[in-house]
Amino acid sequence: MALILAGTLSSYCRPSASVLAAYEADPAVVELRLDLRATLESAIATLIAGTLARS
Repeated sequence: MALILAGTLSSYCRPSASVLAAYEADPAVVELRLDLRATLESAIATLIAGTLARS
C-alpha cells in the first residue's frame, strides 16, 4: 500500500507547466500544492494507525 501511495502521490506532486502558470497567476492556488515527503509521511502514518486500530 505504501508503494501505491508513493507512486500516486509522486505524480500529483510534480506540477505541470500549466499548473506552475496558475500558481504565478493566482498565489492563493499555491496552498493546494502537495509536498511529496510530508504528504507521504502523513498518509503512511494514517495507514499504520488504522491498521493498529483494527488489531
